[in-house]
Amino acid sequence: MSAASNSNERADAERLMRSRSPLLATERLLAISSGHFNSCNTLHEWLESLPLMAFLERGEEIAAANGLARSFIGTCDNMKVDRVLLGAYPDAKDTRRESFQCLVVPPGGNAVTVSGVVQAFPAAGDGARLVLLIEPMEDSADRVAGDGCKGEGTFWEELFDMASEAMVITQEDRILRANREFLRIFGYPIEACLGSALVDLIIPEGRHHEIKMLMHTVETEGRASMETVRHTSTGELLDVSLVMTPVRLGAGKSGFAVTYRDIRQEKQLQARLQHSALHDPLTGLANRVLFLDRLTLTMARLRRRPDRNFAVIFLDLDRFKQVNDTWGHAAGDTLLLTAAARLRACLRPQDTVARFGGDEFALVLDEAGSTQDIDCLARRIQNELQLPVNIGGGEVCVSASMGIALGSTAYNDVEDILRDADAAMYSAKEKGRSRHEFFVASATSPHGMPSAMRSVSEAA
Repeated sequence: MSAASNSNERADAERLMRSRSPLLATERLLAISSGHFNSCNTLHEWLESLPLMAFLERGEEIAAANGLARSFIGTCDNMKVDRVLLGAYPDAKDTRRESFQCLVVPPGGNAVTVSGVVQAFPAAGDGARLVLLIEPMEDSADRVAGDGCKGEGTFWEELFDMASEAMVITQEDRILRANREFLRIFGYPIEACLGSALVDLIIPEGRHHEIKMLMHTVETEGRASMETVRHTSTGELLDVSLVMTPVRLGAGKSGFAVTYRDIRQEKQLQARLQHSALHDPLTGLANRVLFLDRLTLTMARLRRRPDRNFAVIFLDLDRFKQVNDTWGHAAGDTLLLTAAARLRACLRPQDTVARFGGDEFALVLDEAGSTQDIDCLARRIQNELQLPVNIGGGEVCVSASMGIALGSTAYNDVEDILRDADAAMYSAKEKGRSRHEFFVASATSPHGMPSAMRSVSEAA
């Protein structure tokens, strides 16, 4: 190289280093990598003299950084570059001159998008590279590093932002880009998202294990999906359906695209349909299907734990038809609603009360206690049901006939114990109503089950 050429390079480098222009052309900035430090005595002095953020990378770590870089990025020596720059930052093995855009994630600060250039810098040692960062782009809150991010917003960027589902692009679980729908449903500003970890931002503590599950599924199947729960900025839990797929970020980097669909309305509809399938539409009590399911579980538990006794009560309101015929069906519905509320109030949370239709109710008493305890509860129910009920045009009083069957491992089927409770209830009606009857064991009964009734007088 001629002396004149050398002199021109030095002059160009000196002019660039003296310049305080806030934004220098990428190609012109590369003139400072000529290795001629001019009047600077050391490499550190030369870095400090640069009018833009700059650092030297060696072994994928920041070996040295000037004051502008330290104040903006918060860098320090030996910090891993990929902890500060996210996105399409060129791989350390690539010695070519490369321009890039990526996220700068200052410790404790908001992530911003910057443009930069990186090139091998032998003057700082084998494998060293010089990294120059241009001041943050004005629309940094809406941009992210990756293929297709150069220049103005592209069609794909606009499509990403306008997508109807919430979407993020992540690298090592940190967010490189989030679209508008993500910001809307989770309630975060873009500044809080960029550079933040999804696990800190939206994943509830009890769901952290899902991260490994999703990663494993993506590795083995190429994509992962699940219905789960995430939380918003206010702590509200959202039911979401998510899909996770791998993406290329450029410069040999990879990450993940994660989409979230708000399925709260679907879950609410499912819950309503399930409730309707298992509950009485008028009273909201369990229906026959749910009652039989819970009775089946109770009977199975008794076989495992004989000390966990239970009882079944079959209950029929006395003279309900007369109320319906005299006052009308609306009055009958009011009476049924009142009876349902009073039955609920008499029972414990572990007990079950169901409406079988018409004026028939059934109860499962879990860990029912002694026969005397059950007798006391039946009397209490009777007393509560006999209280007057206001049906608009006046008051009516009704009583109930109840049949009680005590749980036993001798019962093999739920219909058997219901049959015996029903038989005891009809016995109570035949003996004058407003009373309850126990189905009592008898050695001569079919299937070895009880057949005699033990009468119980009317409630006091």
